[in-house]
Amino acid sequence: MDTPAFPLAGLRVLLADAGQRRSPVIRLELIRLRCQLVDVLDLVAEPHALGSALQRMAPELLLIDCEQPTPEMLAQLAVAQLQRPRPVLMVAEQMTPEQMRAALRAGASALQLAGLPPQRLGALLQLALARFEHDQALQMDLRQTQTQLAERKLVERARGILMREQGLDEEAAFQRLRQLAMTGGQTMASVAARLIDADQLLRHR
Repeated sequence: MDTPAFPLAGLRVLLADAGQRRSPVIRLELIRLRCQLVDVLDLVAEPHALGSALQRMAPELLLIDCEQPTPEMLAQLAVAQLQRPRPVLMVAEQMTPEQMRAALRAGASALQLAGLPPQRLGALLQLALARFEHDQALQMDLRQTQTQLAERKLVERARGILMREQGLDEEAAFQRLRQLAMTGGQTMASVAARLIDADQLLRHR
């Protein structure tokens, strides 16, 4: 038997039950999968408790079982995911295409429609974990690309300042920035930012 890519044994799961009354069945299946159910949150009795419960219990995965996601639920989920992202499996009896898009934008990792067959819970948890890891990797790549682009723009601006103030050509100005960075043990971007700040101060005198 192959070892699952994402082991479920010991996985800390918070179940948010919005009146579907499936929590006993889900609880039994989580026990069979050897997950750790940290609590069952009743979203009918406590419709605004999702954010505080996630912060207090810090589960590794959130499982939401609902008739259909409400705007209030998705708003709480979006805020919680910004504060501390985690895999989210959302099970709903029905969802419009717009509700699906809204749930994904709010941070749901995997969606299951028309109920939850207990025998599929393990596979759905695996899917939520895999999708979450994939999305996090994409976001990290995007942040790195944005940082590199911003740093490149700083270097270009600083090079322009050196060309203007010291009469250097493009290559000489670039080499000058590199030399300053190596001498000071800094990145070219940090040297460029300091040079731009100094130029702006001089120009506003």
